Amino acid sequence: MTINLSLSNRLLLAVSLVLTAFLGLSAFSLNNAFQASAESAQRKQLEISKISLLTALEFDEAGRVTLEKTANPKLNTPNSGLYAQVTSGREIVWQSQSMLGLFLALPDHPGGTNEKFSIIQLNDEETLLNLASGIIWENEQGKEFNYTLNIAEDLDTILQQKANFQLSLWYSLGGTGLMLLFAQAFILRWGLRPLHDVAIDLNAIESGDHERLSTNYPKEVNQLTQNINILLDHEHSRRERYKNSLADLAHSLKTPLAVMRGEFDMNHNTSNLRKTAHEQLDRISALVDYQLQRAATEGHSSLQAPVSLGEIIHKILGSLDKVYQSKNIQRQYKIEQDIFIHADEGDMYELLGNLLENAYKYCSEHVSIFISKHDSTIEIHIDDDGNGIPEHAQQDIIKRGKRIDTQAEGQGLGLAIASDIIEAYKGEIHIENSHLGGARFIIYLPKQ
Repeated sequence: MTINLSLSNRLLLAVSLVLTAFLGLSAFSLNNAFQASAESAQRKQLEISKISLLTALEFDEAGRVTLEKTANPKLNTPNSGLYAQVTSGREIVWQSQSMLGLFLALPDHPGGTNEKFSIIQLNDEETLLNLASGIIWENEQGKEFNYTLNIAEDLDTILQQKANFQLSLWYSLGGTGLMLLFAQAFILRWGLRPLHDVAIDLNAIESGDHERLSTNYPKEVNQLTQNINILLDHEHSRRERYKNSLADLAHSLKTPLAVMRGEFDMNHNTSNLRKTAHEQLDRISALVDYQLQRAATEGHSSLQAPVSLGEIIHKILGSLDKVYQSKNIQRQYKIEQDIFIHADEGDMYELLGNLLENAYKYCSEHVSIFISKHDSTIEIHIDDDGNGIPEHAQQDIIKRGKRIDTQAEGQGLGLAIASDIIEAYKGEIHIENSHLGGARFIIYLPKQ
């Protein structure tokens, strides 16, 4: 079974595991370092005590060792934890006052002037760290005496230091770890707050309280919220087109239906009724096709994949050249480079197909197409050498919201569909008189 954790819980769990591993390794390393340091310090202290003791010991001609009192008070205090003893073979020739009544389980003689550290027992109860150092003393007659100086210190002290250090270490690292976890939880909550705000805004949109996400987000989240807003705007625009298309369709159907009803009521000539019925049905079919096309227009969205305008126009011109082959049209086509636009491919085919077909249909023999790209827009010029469009009708024919039943005679549905597509993509269309003598259609479309 998969556990679906939130982002904050995932990050907090990951940080907790990493922090626990880090603190555990840190504690292990620090404890080992302290232990090595403490053992090294104890050994150095034994070395210092040995040198101090060797300086104070006196040897006579017979090889006897004497020392009444040492400079180290611990060696003069019984059972103090620091002990010293000089042996010759298995014979004890001198021992410190701290060893009164005690027995050391001594290690083997290291030999010569060698040294040897070892762990020994004191009365089978106390554990000691012992330094055994070989001594060779030569009297005035040249006779050599071999001794072993053993100086030992209780390990309980260092073990207690280690235990205290470990306890202090775990307390400090544990407290630090908890503080870091609380701090990390706060940082994660603060850092992921924008995502929480996005969720709140989306819930507000679902409940109808808001229409869009707010724009006050960090730059890392801003691209996401902008794209969501684009989708919301796109969906809102489509709903508006559906609603407007249905309203316009209902309004547009009233006229042909009223004409047919009047004809049925007043005209009893069957052939006239059939002719009128066919005309009005064709008009109804055209109106339905137009409103369906208008509602299906995708509209402007930067999330759409880019399509090649050059490829689309090339295919349209190839088809139109075949359809209007009898007119022997001379066309001029110029594009600066292959231009791509973020748009629905079907919309671009519909838009450019209607405008180019309009030019082919009403031209005498020349059609010109020019496409250029600017910083943020694409400009398209389509010229023909036909009769053109009167100046008083140029603005009226592309007027926003103009219904098809009031379009200028002879223009059909093509320009209305093209105008609606351009409007859906937040573009512009203008009509001028062309240098060829006919009409020039200028279209501006945003690249994204």
